[in-house]
Amino acid sequence: LAFAAPRWATRSHVGEVASIRMAAAAGDEAELRALLDGEHKPASGKIHKKLSKKGILTLIGNYNKRWPSIAFAKGEYNARELDDIDYVSNQYRLGGAAAASIELGEDACDLGDLQALLATQASSKSEFPGPCPVIMLGEVNDELRIAEAKRSGCEAVGIDVAALGAERGAELVSTATSLGLEVVAIAAAEPAAVREAAGLGTPLLCVRGSIDEVSAVAGEIPDGCVRIALAPVSDVREAWAMRDAGFSTLILGDEMLQQTTIERVEIQSLFKAMRAKGSSKYGKGTGLGRGEGAKEILGTIAV
Repeated sequence: LAFAAPRWATRSHVGEVASIRMAAAAGDEAELRALLDGEHKPASGKIHKKLSKKGILTLIGNYNKRWPSIAFAKGEYNARELDDIDYVSNQYRLGGAAAASIELGEDACDLGDLQALLATQASSKSEFPGPCPVIMLGEVNDELRIAEAKRSGCEAVGIDVAALGAERGAELVSTATSLGLEVVAIAAAEPAAVREAAGLGTPLLCVRGSIDEVSAVAGEIPDGCVRIALAPVSDVREAWAMRDAGFSTLILGDEMLQQTTIERVEIQSLFKAMRAKGSSKYGKGTGLGRGEGAKEILGTIAV
């Protein structure tokens, strides 16, 4: 018996699919360019307001499905759900995160993951704590990607001045501002790089590097800027050490998630412990909140 090849396997159908995809991409780009050309309200300032609270360490829960901690949790500790962006972002929210961020790129998350994160946060509007505003990080390196952030519903984008350079960074900051998005300017942990990023005039300035490198340049961030650290912080004492170094906000991700897996501690419990007031020098805990802070925080820790 002779069977005809299925329609999806024919060359003509492959060509049709390619044409449809090209048309969709062209239409999508046209929509984004129209968004860039339109008029928009100024940024809401929601991120800045949440990160400017006095006397408390504010946290941003970051996510990248390609991180080693995700594979580690899935392979070594099958019970963990770190590959589920809904679960992780809800844990961030329940832990009191001021915002959630997501890294987009070839070796990171995609637009589908971004939509899932936004949908998860939007679904908690009637709950307490309420939704976390979302920041797009990663490969935010052109105007169309920034327009996608606006169209998707992000409140802010991270512009990596260290990777893009001051001139290109300034162009993208201008684009984001015109679209009504807040901007987190990201600098390498070097005095000159921090000053260069500060020159863009954004009130949200993030320094990226090791804990020691980032701590050493905290004083280079001008007064009036929210001091944000993007460093491999994994536990409570490291978080408090960054606070003592002069940072008011931390972006937490890979190392923190791996630590929660190893110690069998819920993400929200670690976040609550980090946000409590305590001493990095005299704290009694193991670094994950045990023995630290208020009693109501201790009661949430899963062991």
